[in-house]
Amino acid sequence: MIDPRYGNLQTLFADRVFRIPRYQRCYSWRQRQMNDLFSDVTVLAKNKSEDQHHFMATAVCHRTGETRALGTAEYRVYDIVDGQQRLTTLIILLKCMELALPLGSADREDLAKMLVKQDGHLILLQTNNVNAHIFNRFVRESISPAEKEIRTHSDRNLTQAINGRKTFVEGRKVSPDINGLMRLVVHRLGFVVHDTGDSGVVYTLFEVLNSRGLGVDWLDKSKSVLMGKAHELCDSPTAALADIGTLRAGCRVRPAPIGAALHGGSAL
Repeated sequence: MIDPRYGNLQTLFADRVFRIPRYQRCYSWRQRQMNDLFSDVTVLAKNKSEDQHHFMATAVCHRTGETRALGTAEYRVYDIVDGQQRLTTLIILLKCMELALPLGSADREDLAKMLVKQDGHLILLQTNNVNAHIFNRFVRESISPAEKEIRTHSDRNLTQAINGRKTFVEGRKVSPDINGLMRLVVHRLGFVVHDTGDSGVVYTLFEVLNSRGLGVDWLDKSKSVLMGKAHELCDSPTAALADIGTLRAGCRVRPAPIGAALHGGSAL
């Protein structure tokens, strides 16, 4: 069963942390996609009505049943099936806004707590791919990647995303503008979020939804189909999860170097 709900980032982030599954591709947005998002935010910023929202996209999340408890707070863990590129981009944008706000300000502290939970380790978005260290270190420690660390196309895309969002935010450096931009992104960008607890549906949705937009690597599509078949054909959920674990272990690939010509940044 899929449960669609409309909400903004504040409601989406309230009691959840997100995880990008291993079958998902690495970060692949480029300048064109960034510019489209900046354009959407800029147009909405010109509309002074607090009731005006901008529909960004749909997001499909798998309810894993896992939780992370920190003090009195408890966060449910959701795998991102569709929407990870946009969600990653918006989290980087929010991090850049946090860094642009005055030290010690309430808004800066609120953003920091949204992105990294109270233990200092649990990040709002957990990444599992080869350049996770670039994203994690930027969100946790505010450290941008050095040129010598950039080894793959995905590393380059992620670095450009960080630098591009810094430039976008720097253009609105005066504190009231940054505060207003932060509230706009958190409260007035809307998503239709589809939640499903059915693991069998997840892998089918991944292939169907990613047939639009940027192309998904053929190996990622193949993995998603096989994982869906595992749920469909296995005698029990336990057997299906065991087969999926085998598929994940056997299908991991190294990212191609910057100079490689392989599509999607993967090399066999």
